[in-house]
Amino acid sequence: MASPADRAWIADTTAFLAEPVPDEVLDHGVRVVADVLSAAVAGSAAGANDRVAAGMTLPPGEVSVVGTDRTTDPGSAALLNGAAAITPEIEEGHNTGGHVGAGVVIGGFALAEAYDADGDALVEGVVKAYELCTRIENAIFLMKDRMNEALPWLLRDPHSTWTTIGPAVAGAIAMGADDETVGEAFRLGANLAVVSMHDPYREGAPARNYTAGFSAQAGVNAALAAAAGLEGSRAAMRAVYDPLREMKGEAFDRSFADLGEHWTVAENYYKFTPSCRYTHAPLGALEAIADEVDADEVESIDVYAYRNACDLDYADYTTMTSGKFSIPYVLARYLASGDLWFDDFEDAALADPDVRALARRVHLHHDLGYEETFPERWSARVEVTHTDGTTVEAECIDAPGDHRNFPGEDALVAKFERVLAWRLGDERARTALGELLDVRDVTARDVGTALRT
Repeated sequence: MASPADRAWIADTTAFLAEPVPDEVLDHGVRVVADVLSAAVAGSAAGANDRVAAGMTLPPGEVSVVGTDRTTDPGSAALLNGAAAITPEIEEGHNTGGHVGAGVVIGGFALAEAYDADGDALVEGVVKAYELCTRIENAIFLMKDRMNEALPWLLRDPHSTWTTIGPAVAGAIAMGADDETVGEAFRLGANLAVVSMHDPYREGAPARNYTAGFSAQAGVNAALAAAAGLEGSRAAMRAVYDPLREMKGEAFDRSFADLGEHWTVAENYYKFTPSCRYTHAPLGALEAIADEVDADEVESIDVYAYRNACDLDYADYTTMTSGKFSIPYVLARYLASGDLWFDDFEDAALADPDVRALARRVHLHHDLGYEETFPERWSARVEVTHTDGTTVEAECIDAPGDHRNFPGEDALVAKFERVLAWRLGDERARTALGELLDVRDVTARDVGTALRT
């Protein structure tokens, strides 16, 4: 095991949490906050989420269940908002750091509202937690295959299992905790994992999304416990993270040594299509040749991608979530509809017999070249063959919305408004968007009020 000298990453983390964040980096944090909270508002409209938020007995509190008219305590709000945030599959993420933003923002927002914090504290907490989580998630990603081989069920849901650190740290900072308490919240969160026994994305059970909510709730409670005087385990920090450090080697230490210098929050991606990120590079490639494709004359569509994307090769989708995780459906639906939006994953769209027939002609192939560059780049190539034998093909190296393939600030803001309008309507969406973009100049409760119905 690593020696104490090899655990400089903990000292680097503690020092980083006590330092200020530059304004230009906080601007990136504002975008992440706006992205996740707008996704949660849209996700509240999904049938299961709507029923649970309306029918669940909730403790009293001042924290918004966004997209509804209810408020509750911070833990319950984190549970419901965390589930809603990932449901539409429209929230941002990081290529090598996973889906950390959802838990970070939801947990930070819950405690910022509960403690009537200003939005600047919320954004600071989100950025600092984001930086920690992307680094830890990147290291844990290396262990995923080993865990899956050792267990008969999938241990790690990428939206939630290891993101308890995020809401704990973001929440503690947002609620105004001192440096010592923030450090204890970090230790408590780092020794928690909400374990998903199985990730039923192909089945599409709505319960899948609640793992993210339970993770956000656990992180919030860790921050509250730290504020009440509970200490985290130093021994657990060694036992859990020393093996990760050994697997990743010196790169693990370096990633924490550059905290405050290298900002991963500036290297994220934003989604402009509400589906699993693994579908986006194939979709980007198909979009590039759409004018050359006759959907009525397609013999086959061959997709070449990294292994994780190839897992999404099924055409027996039956639910909103299973459709969002089916590359055959996403590509077939795009050829039928063009721009994909939330209604393209509702029952009527999923049942379209012509789209189903086309989806069955989509085939996934593992490409070693794309595997070598994953997860730094999530790339794919698409080849469409027509019934007359003609073929067209295109490659997408960086999926649309990646920080290296970003359509611009105006497009991102327009996306936020469109997502909000799905639940709030156009006029309310514009008001809510204004609060989100001005979050550093208002209070968390101002934002919460704008996001409720």
